[in-house]
Amino acid sequence: MPMPAFEIEFDKDGRVFDPHEVERALAGLAACQASDLLVLSHGWNNDKADARDLYGRLLAAVERVLALGKPALGGRQLAAVEIFWPSKKFTDADLIPGGGAAEAGAGELDPAIVVQQLEELKSEPVRLGISEVNPTSDTILTQAQQLVPQLGTSGAAQREFVLLIRSMLPSGDAHPDDGSELFFTRDPNEMLRELSDPVPPPATADSGGAADVTAGGAAGLGDFFGGILGAAKRVLNFTTYYLMKERAGRVGKTGVAQVLVQIHQRLPALELHLVGHSFGGRLVTAATDQIGPGVKPSSLTLLQAAYSHNGLGERFDGSHDGFFRHVMSDGKVAGPILITHTKNDLAVGIAYPLASRIAGQDAADVAGLGDASDPYGGMGRNGAQKTPESVERELLAVGGDYGELTAGKVYNLNADAFIHGHSDIAKDEVAHALLSAVGARS
Repeated sequence: MPMPAFEIEFDKDGRVFDPHEVERALAGLAACQASDLLVLSHGWNNDKADARDLYGRLLAAVERVLALGKPALGGRQLAAVEIFWPSKKFTDADLIPGGGAAEAGAGELDPAIVVQQLEELKSEPVRLGISEVNPTSDTILTQAQQLVPQLGTSGAAQREFVLLIRSMLPSGDAHPDDGSELFFTRDPNEMLRELSDPVPPPATADSGGAADVTAGGAAGLGDFFGGILGAAKRVLNFTTYYLMKERAGRVGKTGVAQVLVQIHQRLPALELHLVGHSFGGRLVTAATDQIGPGVKPSSLTLLQAAYSHNGLGERFDGSHDGFFRHVMSDGKVAGPILITHTKNDLAVGIAYPLASRIAGQDAADVAGLGDASDPYGGMGRNGAQKTPESVERELLAVGGDYGELTAGKVYNLNADAFIHGHSDIAKDEVAHALLSAVGARS
């Protein structure tokens, strides 16, 4: 019999779209007498079909591994809640299929590409898969479009362009761990100059630096053009990243956190296991931060999470804690935290090479752009850094023994051998790790 699964949809402000979905989930969970609940959040998707496909493939892997009995869960009954939230794929109009970065680097970016990217930013759906335009953003972005022809020659236009883009962004989630604080505070003209050189994606030995643009991925860089127009495009790339980062956090700490509290109040014996992919990793971390320590998830699993690798860190730069440090310091997870990461995930690096440049660092000055030595690396690339509770492990084949997974520890699972791209997570090996975390609460 398939695992019981219940959908709950949230709008862009974190409100439950249909309260009946919550009631159906609560009734269904009580009726099926589940002992453990997997709370799943997708990353960047255009529509519900993409998200449902991801959930279906991941839960199928979980069921395959459950059937093998390794790890043994002692007859515990699993169910799932599938979260739907209004995310969108990152797209690059100038992505060059099949490489050619060196040749493209010498060219000039067509202004129409920047205008089109601004047009795409006008879409701000209230629900996943719905095409809608925010009137306020539409006005700001139209003004920015009118400045594009002047960007190459006018410092005043460059400054106004950056100020307009900043004005449409909420600044509450700005933080030093991913460069977003500097994005809001640096001199606009100076920042554009820093961004005017191409920013390569994190490279691997196998990829030659080609960006991952698989479904649900955080980005496809295609970042081969220099000059001010190239810089303007990078500002928009970072803007898209920031908007989705902020929205994932907002949905997680409001609606999702409230629903998890409802579930706990109705079914207090039900163990909660939060699982997030890509920006869904930020969503479930934000939910954990909000509900804890009053309600503690029994485990937290981040699959190629798209947020800073210092997000759980302690004084990662000598003075600042990561945005979600309280998840660790306040003991907000009752069991283990698992994080898959791999050098094969190029998509998760979108914000971090850009953050290095926003901070005034030349790519040549960073020993390994996007890797663990980069101040602005990503969680799905490197795992949790500057986090005293973290330990390094390998993602194991099905049947492999993780040993005792200790509460309060972060397990960085190197997945180079199994995960070959940002969205390549619906794997039996991933399901085995996830179920090992469930079993840790036996």
